[in-house]
Formats: sequence, structure tokens, C-alpha cells
Amino acid sequence: MIVLSYGMLKSGSTLAFELCKSILVNRGFAQRRLPDDLVLKKIHTINFFEEISVAALERALEEVRPSEFVAIKTHAGLRPPELHFIENAVAEGRMKVQVNLRDPREMALSLVDAGANARAKMRQAFSEIVQLADAVRIVERQLSVCRTWGSIRGVMYSHYNEVAFDTPVAVRQMCEYLGLKMFEDDELPRVVDPVFNQAFTQRNKAVKDRYKDDLTVRQNEFLLDAIKLARPFIRRVLEERDYSWFTQMRERDGGSARTPALAAAN
Repeated sequence: MIVLSYGMLKSGSTLAFELCKSILVNRGFAQRRLPDDLVLKKIHTINFFEEISVAALERALEEVRPSEFVAIKTHAGLRPPELHFIENAVAEGRMKVQVNLRDPREMALSLVDAGANARAKMRQAFSEIVQLADAVRIVERQLSVCRTWGSIRGVMYSHYNEVAFDTPVAVRQMCEYLGLKMFEDDELPRVVDPVFNQAFTQRNKAVKDRYKDDLTVRQNEFLLDAIKLARPFIRRVLEERDYSWFTQMRERDGGSARTPALAAAN
């Protein structure tokens, strides 16, 4: 089986992905590297889909042996053919999907941090993000792509605050979703500690609800007004955990997704 671990940029998606991997490893499923012509070649340490196609998904399912359970991370967008292929694979028990969620205001703050870090290290990625206004377009794009992923029937929704700050809750949720035996309390350190202390998780400030302290009232209102979908996403998905917000888009569009399939970073 394959676990597709999707997350918006700067949503704690790497942390959630590494936690999923650690759970699988501790339940006896070694995480081997898939062939370079299938997953992103320049990232040698993890399985990562830069773009998703039906052909790539079919190939991945063929590559993974019946005895394996392999996690693949992605930020990519989905077109209707890929969405329906994944949904069918989930229904058939050949695939699982983890959708990682975070407050878009915190994503904007993390993007600004990433921009400052990139400029300090003379790196191109994120270097153009200087202020919150520069992050708005990217976060808007992330929410649009996330809404498509979240509309897939049979996915699991992981919340950043639980993955990062209430990790045992996230572990139990993942085990239940993946159909794996739960870990006893005394077993949790061997699952959690490697993720926080050894894995590369792109850790930033790691502060819960950082928007409350790091944004002024004016900045907060600016982001809520400027980022399309921010207010309903925060209220319904993050606060009320009403995941029908995702499926309403597909019902409105006649059962398909219209989000373009460009990588979410674009």
C-alpha cells in the first residue's frame, strides 16, 4: 500500500510525513527509496512526488510490493483524472491519503521566515518573499490545492497543532486510519523522538498559534481579508472540524475538481 502525505507549503507537512514514516517503520514497514525516475531525484532522502499523474500513481502501486507500506510526500496539485484515480485506489484499499492542515496566517509567517533564511544563505527558493503581502498569493494557491485534496473521499485530516504539540493524539489518529496496532504509552518515545530529534523536518519557530503573538491586529485582519478562503477554512475546518467544506466544492462543480495540476510551489 502507498500512503500519499499531502501538505501545503509551510504547513508542517514534513513533520507529519516523518511521523507517518516513523509509525510505519515501528510497525515493521521499512521505508525504502523508490526509483529516481519515479520520485524526485534531487531529494535523495525521501520519496517525493513533485508532480502527480495517473501514470506515476500506477507505476508507484506496481513498484510497492504486497508486503510493503510506503509513504510518499507531495505538495502537488491534482487534476480530475488523478483525483478520481486516488479516490478509487483508496476505496479499493490500495492507497491511503493524509492531508495536513495549518492556519494560513501561520503559513504566511513561515513563508516570510523562509524568505529571510533563503536570502541569508544566498538561496533562490523563497528569497522573493520579504513581507506578508508577498506570501498572500502563495498561501491562496496552497488553500486552493488543499481544498481539492481534502475533497477526496476516505482521506485523513492531520492538524498541525496536534502533530507538533499534541503528538500522541496524532499518532493514535494515524494508527487508526492506517489500520495499525496502537502504541502503548511507553512505546511512544521510540516513535516520536526520532522525528523531533533526528529527522529533517524544516523546523521553524515551532510555537503553537504563533499568529497570536507574531501578528499585529492590523496584520491579522490584512491576511484574513487578502487570502481568499482563509476565513471559512479557519472557521469551519480548523475550528469546527467541519470537513464538508472540502466536498462542497466538488458538489458545486458537478463532482470533479478544477484546481490546476501545477506544483503547489508555483
